[in-house]
Amino acid sequence: MTVRMNRSEVSMAKKTGSAASNGKKSNGGANVTPKLPEIAKQPRSKQQAANEAGMFLRTDDSWSARYFDASDLYYMDRELFG
Repeated sequence: MTVRMNRSEVSMAKKTGSAASNGKKSNGGANVTPKLPEIAKQPRSKQQAANEAGMFLRTDDSWSARYFDASDLYYMDRELFG
């Protein structure tokens, strides 16, 4: 059921900060965002995070095999637009 208010009731509710007559409480006009759940597991160090993601510097040229793989979409992107 929707409750309609006339203009004077609306302006009075805005001035006093009271809630509309639909039974809901007013939060004072503040935007309340819901709490997001915290991330369950974060790595303790940057080195640990890099190792888990496979992001670390190599001492050989093994990275170049993936970089210049002709069947890779990113390689084709680099060839066309680079």
